[in-house]
Amino acid sequence: MSFGGETAMTELEFQRLMDGVPTLTALQRTALHQALANADGPPAGGPPADDTTATAPVSMPSAPTPAPPGGTDPLALIEAHFAAAPACPHCRSARLGKWGSANRLRRYRCKDCGQTFNALTGTPLAQLHKRELWLEHGQALVDGIALRKVAARLDIDLTTAFRWRHRFMAAPQDVKAQAVGGIVEADETYFLESMKGSPTPGRKPRSRGGKASKRGLSGEQIPVLIVRDRTAATTDRVLADRSAKSIAAVLAPIVAKDAILVSDGAQAYSAFAEHEQIAHVRLIISAGQHVRGDYHIQNVNAYTSRLKGWMARFKGVATTYLDSYLGWHRMIDRDGGRLTAQSCLAAAQA
Repeated sequence: MSFGGETAMTELEFQRLMDGVPTLTALQRTALHQALANADGPPAGGPPADDTTATAPVSMPSAPTPAPPGGTDPLALIEAHFAAAPACPHCRSARLGKWGSANRLRRYRCKDCGQTFNALTGTPLAQLHKRELWLEHGQALVDGIALRKVAARLDIDLTTAFRWRHRFMAAPQDVKAQAVGGIVEADETYFLESMKGSPTPGRKPRSRGGKASKRGLSGEQIPVLIVRDRTAATTDRVLADRSAKSIAAVLAPIVAKDAILVSDGAQAYSAFAEHEQIAHVRLIISAGQHVRGDYHIQNVNAYTSRLKGWMARFKGVATTYLDSYLGWHRMIDRDGGRLTAQSCLAAAQA
């Protein structure tokens, strides 16, 4: 789509951008405002007459030239990401001054709290080594490959690959839709409980990606609630159980009051909708009722199918880290072909 010769976002891309706005931090919102201001260009006639009275910190060092989207220098990308919204990681002040450099990263000193730091201080990537390989690791996240393949591709130890994966996913696991509206589909899916990496005395280890010892639902199955509206805004949550209380705790803060909730016949959804006075369409799947007019749960079920197919490559995910993998998949599903090694690195630095 184009307007006046300029290429514009599709409606779906724009909606995804808008869906992400509620998840932005204060600093990210500031960076977004600045990016929009830069995109509009300077006002006609040059800067306003009182431009010299701007409130920007006087001693803030000039930002480095941002690396291009395809840049291959991880440190340049890290510096550019920090420069988009510079702030002290200790007190969040923006009154910063130069303080030399170390390990190829600029250091800053906060004029309010006096602490010194670099662009990685206080981020999940702080104290990690072999930074020259971080973009390659970001590409491994884009490709969605198993840990042993990551270790082989980057020629690093398996424990290093494991540590990097969960550091890179520490921030993205919390990036999910904070509000859903319109027609909202909700359903649970289940993952086999796994103690991978945490041997339990008296418990026989299962083969990788093994099966539950009991048929059907049991304590061995970990429930995950998936919620998705027709604009593809998606959120999920690992549940303690399938109770109405657990499901309502996830739905209540995010489902708009004027939404139409569509679910299967589980009583928990009916109880939630009645309590919140939200319109509810209940499909009795066991009776073959999959669609009622425009209402179905095919979108959330399709998402769940993609999630399950993607997760299968890992031969069982430790329950402790299930949230990280859910966030990883949301990032891949949300960004699609726009997800790059560079964007993975930027997301990890949040």
